[in-house]
Amino acid sequence: MLNGQINRFVTFSTVPFAERYMDIKKILDNYDIILTEAAIIESLRRSGNVDLHPRLENALLIYEEAGKKALSNLYQEFINIACKQALPITLCTPTWRANQERISTAHITKDVNGDAVKFLKHLKDKWGSWAANIFIGGLVGCKNDCYKPDEGLSKNDAKEFHFWQINQLANAGVDFLIGATLPTLPEATGIALSMAETNIPYIISFVINREGRILDGNSLEHSFREIDAACSRPPLGYMINCAYPSFLNAHKQTEVVMSRLIGFQANASSLDHSELDGAETLQTDDISDWGNLMIELNKKYGVKILGGCCGTNSEHLQYIAQNIKSEVILGKQNP
Repeated sequence: MLNGQINRFVTFSTVPFAERYMDIKKILDNYDIILTEAAIIESLRRSGNVDLHPRLENALLIYEEAGKKALSNLYQEFINIACKQALPITLCTPTWRANQERISTAHITKDVNGDAVKFLKHLKDKWGSWAANIFIGGLVGCKNDCYKPDEGLSKNDAKEFHFWQINQLANAGVDFLIGATLPTLPEATGIALSMAETNIPYIISFVINREGRILDGNSLEHSFREIDAACSRPPLGYMINCAYPSFLNAHKQTEVVMSRLIGFQANASSLDHSELDGAETLQTDDISDWGNLMIELNKKYGVKILGGCCGTNSEHLQYIAQNIKSEVILGKQNP
């Protein structure tokens, strides 16, 4: 427990689950391609225009003018690409490190998670009627280093540790919850169990190695089955992030994996995590190579939510949107 106790007797968002679920599920059912964001934290860090918090990363930028401007510019770039290509887009709150422990040790008393949701809602409202195509995800990260599976939490510890932040995001009215950059099955399961207690649809996203396995060595099939079986309300689907698209080895994955894998946010570089972590210069492969692999995941294997992680920017999203759209049937709307 954190700070002695956590109040588990809380009221989650009062918007009916079925209504929320149909919103996000509808775009998954009706669209063959959905965009999501490219790199946020890394782009901000390398821009030199803002200072990231040593423990909370970009979470506090919403409280300063330069930070809000930098965040808004990035999100608006991504939305603009989606809007021009008439594609829905999901965006995640800047709350990857905004768990209770980090906020408490930083002596922050503001409602960081709730305010982050308000920030994105305000940004979304600027798009008028087209805002209906923008879906806000409440982002939760692992407790420790996402590249070090030995630092992952047990299932029960993870459920307890992440509950507070999940509750904050759920009550703020996100469209869905997402646990991302998860390197271990036990911590991912604990996060899923806490998310399953809310009225919000949720997604679990893993970091994988070159062999298409989670960093703790578990296969994707075993992990998906384990979490689905553990939760009274299983995830909407699973995603991969912080890995190059070829790492999935999609041709070797089982039908179970590919039927439950709904998204991929890929690194721009085919270097592995040990080579990328702490790199002084930006590492990227050719955008067309990256983009064609991402398009193949969509066309050949049905992975619908596509976006970028480390090293990517709006050009990566632009490549996907422009080169995939001509072949995409948007929903069953244009038969």
